[in-house]
Amino acid sequence: MTILNALKAAVNYPLSEDNVLSIAIARGLDPNDEFDKVVAEDKEYQLAYADLLRFIVTMVNLSQSGGSVSQASIAELRGTANAIYKKYGETLIGETADTKSTLTFTSWFDN
Repeated sequence: MTILNALKAAVNYPLSEDNVLSIAIARGLDPNDEFDKVVAEDKEYQLAYADLLRFIVTMVNLSQSGGSVSQASIAELRGTANAIYKKYGETLIGETADTKSTLTFTSWFDN
């Protein structure tokens, strides 16, 4: 199985191949490389997976793309993506870089 196929299977949502390819490439992955346990645990793969979840939960009209996602599922996908982003110190869904900096700055003074 390739990394591209693994990402498509992991999200299990009808995204275009171009969507998955662009996210994988942006994270420095070769979509045609073989997927294995080492890749599954790789930071770039996990962040690409989180990026795909972000893409799904932030779509304007989820039913337009040929699938549908309940509000509970959206919350679960957002939580999964945010857990990965938090693990690697990336900006969470719903958080801007400015908010993140402000929160960190404020917490530093609170200590």
